[in-house]
Parts: sequence; structure tokens; C-alpha cells
Amino acid sequence: MTVDTEEAWDWGGPFPTTQYSVEHIRRLASFQSVCDRHGMRPTYFANYAVMADDQARSAMCELSQRPNVEIGMHIHPWNTPPFVETATVLPRNTYLHTRPDAEVQAKLASTYETFLKAGLRPRSFRGGRYSTGGGIHRFLQDFGFVADCSIVPYTRWGEDGSPDFSRDGLMPYRLAAPGGSGSPLWAIPQSAGFTRAPFRLWAGLHNAVEHTALSRLRLIGAADRIGLVRRVWLNFEMGSVSDWIPFLKRLRQMQLPVVTLTVHSSSLFVGPGPYTRTVGAERVIAERIERVFAAIGDLDGFLPATVAEAADHLERLHAQALPQLDRRSS
Repeated sequence: MTVDTEEAWDWGGPFPTTQYSVEHIRRLASFQSVCDRHGMRPTYFANYAVMADDQARSAMCELSQRPNVEIGMHIHPWNTPPFVETATVLPRNTYLHTRPDAEVQAKLASTYETFLKAGLRPRSFRGGRYSTGGGIHRFLQDFGFVADCSIVPYTRWGEDGSPDFSRDGLMPYRLAAPGGSGSPLWAIPQSAGFTRAPFRLWAGLHNAVEHTALSRLRLIGAADRIGLVRRVWLNFEMGSVSDWIPFLKRLRQMQLPVVTLTVHSSSLFVGPGPYTRTVGAERVIAERIERVFAAIGDLDGFLPATVAEAADHLERLHAQALPQLDRRSS
């Protein structure tokens, strides 16, 4: 279970460099109690806006003392020092991997420093807006991170600078440190696919339709309505939970070593974000979480783990296996 633990703002407006709220962070203890009741072990990916605020940082430190919790690192470059934006933040500049390497390293370092000052040393990472790769991976390996949980398989977005994961699947892979320096890093994808196999076939068709003139025919919506195929992402903010349990069973049949659930912290409580602007919407997500957690508890073959624990498990499996190719950081 992963939580993008970040500031709340209206996603339909400009990217906020200062005008945002982290008041909901202190309420995460109530979500953690739900996780504890179901035996879940969440990883909270906290960003600079959270860790630089006294009350929010205190809430994260309190969470870190609970036995089923990991605190990982997250980053929103538009409100992380050193600040370089002087006007409206362009969409391209919200993706850290598009920035000059010196800026990438400096922003990651300033975020990491807020954790160290709080007595925390994160071992797992998720990029804001799922930005990852290149100099980001180099920083993570240099500072002993073991997992990057940024990839959304079979997915690409049309926005300038956005990552392209259309060729990435669900299987985690190991990034060997360049030149043997630094630590190996496991790329642990989020769990996204389709209601029908093979996923890669449907992903190709889905992306071809969505990102070409064929999108005007609304074929994706038609395929969803008639039950031909639907996209499934184990993200509590979207999709139909009725698809989740069959999808989880399919992932188990595929013998995936890791399955990842996700949600944004701002979507757990009423606020300005797009998913929980009313008490009713907050209740819908809470009910989804309860339903899915209970269902997972009834399924064989699933063991709750934090992201770093999953990476440690993968590293043990790798050590026991026959020699295999590692992907090099690039």
C-alpha cells in the first residue's frame, strides 16, 4: 500500500509554489489505523512541502514510530528548493526528469535533507507526476535507496515532458549501479493493466486509439461500456473496485512478486483535490479501501509489505537465482 503524501491543492489550477495546504497530513493517523486493522503495511512517500512544515513533519515522525509504517521520499519540483520558477509553472517543468541535472540533484538533496533533519532516512522513492530515470536514479543509488515505485505500466500521457511507460510491464526489475558504485535499485511498478490478457496487446491498442485521431471515435469508452476491455489501475481514486479482485487474482496467476496499491494523501479527506471535494466522495474512497483491504485478507498468496521490504525481498530472490541481466541506470 503506497500513499503519495503531499500538499493539497486544486489540480485544475496552477501548480502551487506557495499557496497550498498540508493540514490533512495530521489526519493520516486515522488512515493508518484502518491499515493496522487489516494488517496492511503502507509506505508514505512524503515530499518537501510536508517535511518542511512543522506540524506535518511531526505527524510523519509520529507515523514512522508505528510498526507497520515506512516513510519514503516524494518530490514536487515546483515547490522544492532551489526555486527557479519566476512565473506560472509550465507543465513540462513539473517533471523533474526534464530539468538540468544540477537542478535535479539539488532539489533531491534539499528534500532528502529535510528527512535527515527529522531523524528519518528514506529508502524508497516515488517521483512527483511519476517522473523518474536518469539523474534521479543516480541520486537514489548514491544515497542508498533500494526502490523506485514511480512506473505506471502500459501508460503514457500526452502532456509535454510527461514520462512514457507504454513499454513498461508489471514485473519489477533491478537497476545495477553504474561502475559498481552505489546500491542496486529495484524499479517496482505500480499495478496497472487491463481486464483482459494479454496486457501488452491491449495497451498497444489503447495507446494507439487514445493518442491518435481515432480518439475522436471514443472507442475506449465504447469498449468499456460493452465490457470488452477496461483499464485497471490499483489506485483508489479511479476505476471500478469490482474489477480489482479478478485483477488481483490474475496478477497472482502471473506469479508477480509484488503488487502495489496506491492513493494520494489529499484524496483520503475532503479538500480541494479532484477526488474528494465532498464528504460523500471521501466516504466512497474510504469504503473502497475497506472493501479491498478485506478482500485481500481473504485471498491466498498475498503478504503485506512496505516498498523497501518488497525491494529487500526481491534482492534476496535475485541473490538466490542464476545470474541474470540487470538493467543499467541511464
